[in-house]
Amino acid sequence: MNYLIARVSDPDQRKALPAQKKKLFDYADKQRWVETKDYLYIEYDETAFKEDRIKFQELVLEPLLNEKGLAIVVFDKIDRFSRQSTSEERVALTKLFTQGKIEMHFPSDNLYIHKGSPAADLFRLDIGVALAGYYSAAIRDNVARRYSQMLSDGIWVGKAPIGYQNYVKLYDDNGKPLEKGIKKDEVRAPLIKEAFELRSTGLPYRSIVKQINKKGLNNNTKKKRPLSTSQLEKILENPFYIGTMQFMGKSYKHHYDTFIEQWLWDKVQDVKLSRGKGRTAYNSKPFLFKTLKCKQCGYSISFDGPKNGGNIYGKCTEYGGKHGARLVNEKLLLEQLREAFKSVKVPPSLMPTLIAELDKNHASEQKHYISNKNRLQKEYDSLDEEVQELYKDRKQFKSRPDIFEKMVKDIESKQKTILDDLEDHSNGDKAFVIGASYILDVCSRADELFDAESTELAQKRYLISFVLSNMTLDGEKLDFTLVEPFGAIANMVKTQDWCPRLDSNQRP
Repeated sequence: MNYLIARVSDPDQRKALPAQKKKLFDYADKQRWVETKDYLYIEYDETAFKEDRIKFQELVLEPLLNEKGLAIVVFDKIDRFSRQSTSEERVALTKLFTQGKIEMHFPSDNLYIHKGSPAADLFRLDIGVALAGYYSAAIRDNVARRYSQMLSDGIWVGKAPIGYQNYVKLYDDNGKPLEKGIKKDEVRAPLIKEAFELRSTGLPYRSIVKQINKKGLNNNTKKKRPLSTSQLEKILENPFYIGTMQFMGKSYKHHYDTFIEQWLWDKVQDVKLSRGKGRTAYNSKPFLFKTLKCKQCGYSISFDGPKNGGNIYGKCTEYGGKHGARLVNEKLLLEQLREAFKSVKVPPSLMPTLIAELDKNHASEQKHYISNKNRLQKEYDSLDEEVQELYKDRKQFKSRPDIFEKMVKDIESKQKTILDDLEDHSNGDKAFVIGASYILDVCSRADELFDAESTELAQKRYLISFVLSNMTLDGEKLDFTLVEPFGAIANMVKTQDWCPRLDSNQRP
């Protein structure tokens, strides 16, 4: 069976589903699948489900696992397959094609992946996923910038904390919310205040949760489950209740009603501080592997030093039970990282090959960018024409100039939103190029960047997280996974297989 899959992952892409479907059926028609009815079309909109989202496993993975023969899975482009190298789709389908159970086709990218695909084709897939992620991440960054402006105006941009309620003040003719607000939840707010009062006495979270849950406090999700200790801890650390919003590490003043006094808030924070002095003292120390976990038990690796000749040593805390953990010299771990960075180092003579592959992917993303830009520009121009027509007929509003002014302002507001979207896509395209350049830079000198004296501790941590994932300590050995596309690059460095075969995407 041949699977044609169309998907969108954000609201702006919903209009693109018909275009995806057409391209998929055009491809299926060329392969004569439509004629023989040997295909299954699957379409899903990830933005429509939220908490009750239909899972990828139910729609795609389970039918594929039940296939008796070879299945062909078709996505129009790589970015419709996945924009994250660690996503559920990516991991599941990669496992299937490496086992020879499926083939993957990307018609618009002229790419065909199967069990015997050469390293260069797998690299194109990996780099396509990684760079598509850069593009969407840049869009999200610019949405965050818009949120920052709203926050600066004292407006919260998400779901109201427990103790408050979201509500809509006004709808437009199509039922779309025009004005939203937040108000005090008269049922939950008194219970939240009681929780603060109990904590100020030094009572543990678990005891507080038992008391207030008995009185009917539940969370603000659809299922309205009782509050957990972790949720209570977050509530008691949230300054929203005293008039301050926190978003992406920054604080903003809001204009909503508060029901926790400053003195009560301060007292609750003092209780937490007095209980956590030991952890705070350790966290302030500048260790490179501060977040490293033990592979055997999952607990933290505690570092101390320098001692014994200026060396720093780490050891599992063994909070989960003794298992014979020993001191490990940090120098031994650093050497293993250097070897990992050397494994992705590409010889200068082969850089042109990488650049050529990146150019192919950039050209594909450019089509998406230009298409969106043209669509937004048309919408903007259409609104411009509406404004001009209004001014031509403004005599009709002579008796009600307020209506005329409101109509003009509404159109101008829509135009401003479109201009913001245009800027977002433009910045996303720039981020795509910058991301590609950074990957090339890391591939050419990752080990030098890590060892350079000018590289600060925070930069080294970022470099580690950029190239490696799921890092744990197994005895004296670091266990980790190379983040894609660095895994594919390391494989090509090892095998020296850099040359794609001719007509690799052609089928007989």
